[in-house]
Amino acid sequence: MVQQRRNDSKVKRQAVLAAIDAMTRTGTPITVAEVARRARVSPWLVRQEPLISEIRKAQASVAEQTTSYGAAKHSTASVQVERDLLRQENQRLRHEIRRSQHRISELLGDQVDGTDAHSQSIRVQELTTQNTALSRQASDALHNLHQMEQKVTSLTEDLQAAHTVNRALMAQLNRPGSR
Repeated sequence: MVQQRRNDSKVKRQAVLAAIDAMTRTGTPITVAEVARRARVSPWLVRQEPLISEIRKAQASVAEQTTSYGAAKHSTASVQVERDLLRQENQRLRHEIRRSQHRISELLGDQVDGTDAHSQSIRVQELTTQNTALSRQASDALHNLHQMEQKVTSLTEDLQAAHTVNRALMAQLNRPGSR
């Protein structure tokens, strides 16, 4: 299995190098994304050493092949600016997709539940009424609990007093000569 992975990695690296070579020969602008697409590998792999070094060398070679160094530098800079703009646009679109998916989810949930704005307001009113009733029951239960605690405290005090009187009477009965 390890050997198979090594072979796969070797094949992928060779595909990347072949793509770089073909792009260099044709004078095609060399980017990580384009090399990865042509080699049919992950851009992550292309960004790893020594492949990224090969890309940089090839980019320099293509830049030298152009008629003027300034034009190539401008071309590379414009590609980088375009890449940054595309990344920003992608981020904006991802955010818009998430927002749309959330809205669709809400709408589909309403359809599945069979609820509309009117039935939702009725349901809210029902839940508010139930909440009020349950709050009242909880308040009554707490009041009853407090009363029971007071009764338990009172009965505990009475029981302790009865134990004290019982002990005193037993002690008096058990003394010699008190019978």
